[in-house]
Amino acid sequence: MANPNSGHTAGNITLGVDGLRDGDVITSPSLTNLIEGTHGNGIIRLQDTAYGMGGRNEVMTNAPGHCVRASAFTLTVHGGYVILDGCLYSFANGPGASVTPNIQNTENYCTSTTTGAGQEVLYTVYLVASSNAAHSNAHVRVLGGTPTTSSTGVYPPTPEGFLTDPITGYSELNAHSVVLCVIRAIHKSSSGGADMIDIVEVNDKRVFLNTSPKYMTPITMSTTDPNANTVVRENNKGVNTDVQLKELFGSGHVESGDFGGSHSGPSRIDVSALWVSHQNWDTPAATPPVSGDADYGMGIAGGKDNSADTPTDVLYFSGQGNAVQSAATGGAMFTTRLGSRGVDVGTWTKGSGGSVNWPITSNGDSVFIINVATGGSTLNLVPTGEFPEGHMIDVKLSGGAGALQFNGNGVAAYEKWVYDGTSWYQLI
Repeated sequence: MANPNSGHTAGNITLGVDGLRDGDVITSPSLTNLIEGTHGNGIIRLQDTAYGMGGRNEVMTNAPGHCVRASAFTLTVHGGYVILDGCLYSFANGPGASVTPNIQNTENYCTSTTTGAGQEVLYTVYLVASSNAAHSNAHVRVLGGTPTTSSTGVYPPTPEGFLTDPITGYSELNAHSVVLCVIRAIHKSSSGGADMIDIVEVNDKRVFLNTSPKYMTPITMSTTDPNANTVVRENNKGVNTDVQLKELFGSGHVESGDFGGSHSGPSRIDVSALWVSHQNWDTPAATPPVSGDADYGMGIAGGKDNSADTPTDVLYFSGQGNAVQSAATGGAMFTTRLGSRGVDVGTWTKGSGGSVNWPITSNGDSVFIINVATGGSTLNLVPTGEFPEGHMIDVKLSGGAGALQFNGNGVAAYEKWVYDGTSWYQLI
């Protein structure tokens, strides 16, 4: 089965001539649409993720954005979804449907010129954001180029005005566009509509956006194995925080990045990040770890599960915490785990009585099942650093002669706490 991109790259559609093969005539939308796709503008094919569909790679028929000659001056455009400037639009009445616009200058959605005897012309058929009937036919718009006389051997120019002004005379907020096809037509003295044309070529220019699964490899400060065929997950080499992401080339190094920093104007942190890494772990002592330790924020088990070194792969998100928008500065950065919650299970023993504050962080464990073994001692789990709104902490005292606290509040058996952006509130 053909690759769906072959409708464009190999001119593999009915009346398709323009492609990317050696010897093909290449018109400008072949290049401009590549840029549009890189910028995130293009068609979403529902077929791309329907792996059991027999016609998943169908280039024509009901493929979204496929254009086919319906008559001398009409074109059938098959519907689908398009993204323009980050916004999703249903065009040509949506998937499974179509529209048949007239290619003639009497239509509101078509800007073109009537051809004369012996002339030919190129039209660009493209998608716009506006759904107003004065601008488009179901988000489909047509722009004609300057007709030329075929006998002179001059190839008609491809219209490009839509690149700077997609809808003539309209100051659109979303000025992005994506080309569906380029039509070549020759003069037709009768039954050719107002432009007096006969469509002889329909050249595919669609750009499809990737909707496949996103594959990610763990970010690590470690090296690969000697044969470079796997990622080594060493205990303190995972990238678990925004600071570690910034310092991929080493703490304090002149090539450290600027992630998590604010620049000019209001001191806001306007760049967030999503990445995969493995959870760090270590063997904590009775004394709580300090910032920079591999097990900082992980709880008394230090990121280990049943004393085993099990470096779980984790999806991390880092962004700005709750901020008072009227203030000069915004909230600090937080990093939190997505897709899994860290569970800290263990027994804490203190040499003598007394209270110990144990820091827990937003990127660390969030479920704590702890036996406080030493009588007369108190283990206080203290949220440290920025946390995202809605972050939940579960704390269970599983036994022992000592006492367990969360943020200074005694835990008798089991409690759940939630953060509202400024304070912690008990749910259970």
